[in-house]
Amino acid sequence: MQTYSRINRISNIRYGVTGFFRQNKIKIFVLIFLAILGILTGIFTALKCGVDISNIQGYNLSIYANGNIFSFDIFFTRMLSHIVVIAVISLGSLSIFLLPVSYLLFIYRGYLIGFNCTLLIVLFGFSGMFTSIVIIIPCQIALTFLFIIYFCLMIDRAIQRKRFGYCEKPKFLKLFFVTLIILILLNLIETLLLILLNARTILII
Repeated sequence: MQTYSRINRISNIRYGVTGFFRQNKIKIFVLIFLAILGILTGIFTALKCGVDISNIQGYNLSIYANGNIFSFDIFFTRMLSHIVVIAVISLGSLSIFLLPVSYLLFIYRGYLIGFNCTLLIVLFGFSGMFTSIVIIIPCQIALTFLFIIYFCLMIDRAIQRKRFGYCEKPKFLKLFFVTLIILILLNLIETLLLILLNARTILII
């Protein structure tokens, strides 16, 4: 009986996940495309600006290149950035006129990821590549997918409210705080990896 109940729960979870992605596949594709567009723009910008160790002070990045920001201050700074993102997405779901701001946000975050990783590789060579591949890119991919899922759920809530005048599930506060908890965990993992591996970064994304 317990085995059947467990299998049934797993089947329901699998059905819910596949249904979610099937229902939101266009939105997910568009957001991934915009994020990739931002990453490519960031890579191109970083290569075009020609930053290197000799002229990095001219770009006000020397404190980051010297690794002087590694304390738990970056955890709180990054957390503030994440809260701003989900706040903007939440506000964007309230009106069709605010929705483009959310799309621009995905381009901007992609731009920062591309810019940051490219400068790391240009400035620090193998160590910068290691930091980008092992820490920054996996963590930022996880964060981006979390923001995409949050965006889709918020838009689905907005559509339900418009059609039926209310939305039972998911509750906004529950969705917001669950997303916030996951963001805290991902942020903590990224911060600890950067500190433990004595890695360098350029931007706090």
